[in-house]
Amino acid sequence: MPTAGDEEPRLTLDEAYRAAWHFIARYAMREPASAAERFRFMLGSMKLDGHRQTSDPATWHGWIGSVDTALASTDLPFPHLHDKD
Repeated sequence: MPTAGDEEPRLTLDEAYRAAWHFIARYAMREPASAAERFRFMLGSMKLDGHRQTSDPATWHGWIGSVDTALASTDLPFPHLHDKD
């Protein structure tokens, strides 16, 4: 896996796509709201307030977990949602 100048691993395009998939799926399962509200909440929590610091600190940890999941498997399970959107 390629690394950036600061020796951090870089994701391939496929790995980054899978990481984003897992991040959004986990958020969708966790938030009991309509689709539009869910994405507004997610974007608000993702606002970068500094280096590796999001407006909701749990969001950064969720992102790292999603990256780890994407690197561990190529599976993209579809989340079961409880609302009707």
